[in-house]
Amino acid sequence: MLVPDVDVAILGGGCAGLSLAARLAKSDFSVRVIEPRSEYINDRTWSFWRSQSDPFEDCVRREWASWTVQGPQGQTLRSSSNMRYQTVESGAFYNRALELIDGGKASSISLGTYASHVSRTGNQWRVDTDAGSLTATNVVDTRPPNRVPTYGQFFLGQEIKTEHPVFNADVVQLMHFRPAQSGGVDFVYILPFAVDQALVEVTSFAPHNPGHEFFTKWLVEEINALNPGQTEILRTEAGALPMQVGFADQNPEGIIRMGLGGGAAKPSTGYAFARNQMQADQVTTALVSGKVPDMRLDSAITRYMDRIFLQVLAVKPERGPALIEALFSKVSPDRLERFLSGSTSTIDRLSVMKALPPLPFLHAAAFPK
Repeated sequence: MLVPDVDVAILGGGCAGLSLAARLAKSDFSVRVIEPRSEYINDRTWSFWRSQSDPFEDCVRREWASWTVQGPQGQTLRSSSNMRYQTVESGAFYNRALELIDGGKASSISLGTYASHVSRTGNQWRVDTDAGSLTATNVVDTRPPNRVPTYGQFFLGQEIKTEHPVFNADVVQLMHFRPAQSGGVDFVYILPFAVDQALVEVTSFAPHNPGHEFFTKWLVEEINALNPGQTEILRTEAGALPMQVGFADQNPEGIIRMGLGGGAAKPSTGYAFARNQMQADQVTTALVSGKVPDMRLDSAITRYMDRIFLQVLAVKPERGPALIEALFSKVSPDRLERFLSGSTSTIDRLSVMKALPPLPFLHAAAFPK
């Protein structure tokens, strides 16, 4: 019997692939990450309400105890004595992951390498790349999805340094809604790092990406409206996150799918970082114990609630701001944030359901799309 080159080949060294590799580096498995990028740069941030530990807690750049939502009825300020809204800087994340991989017994990363084809050969997998082939007992595919979602979160943001102190450094501007121009639900998101420095982001929940030109014009208008004086652009980030229940690529049987193409993004919010960590924990535990990983992150009732909520947003996007505003203004402190972070607590779910008007959701349930 031929001995494979590695126990685990991970295709893609983004958030999902590095999160898994960092955990497996502590095991006895030999691991190879295959990543097309030739180098890592600080190109994005991931933000979420912290609900569990992970290996990247020391990569948190900033955390906040307060956040605002602004809708048709005005602005709602929410605060928590327990939960913190945290942001992880990708540059620190990449450095930490590479440090853990380098410290592993038999883990490595091949940068600037493209995986072109994966095929089954006897009891192992053959991975063809532009740098040659390797064999592996297990293949985990974390590359971007091939599918196009029916609904998504699309955004463009710039971290800026301003001449004037125009930000409240203690409060995240989570969702400040604007009159919709995208055909979906449009809002501005501001992540403040100081009174004169923040990530300003324009975002659409929509069935299609409105496009770079649309977002660029909108973002310039929002930054100018702050009256910031001279502005320095420190970095730019853009993205597209699926917001679709059951969104996952179909892979050959036996290949483990992780990341956005494996359903890591929470359908109702697009949040993915914490769920990438959950998937990485699940896959690591399964591989180490010799079991097939259960990749499900949501229960049947959670999937059902997300599907109904997204249907209402897609069919009646003009109602989106008021519905989301109702959640943030009516649900008790922490319960909504726990729910958005994946809580399956009955009281958290009931609190969310109670805050919303029943008619549009009953209609969506009766006439599913």
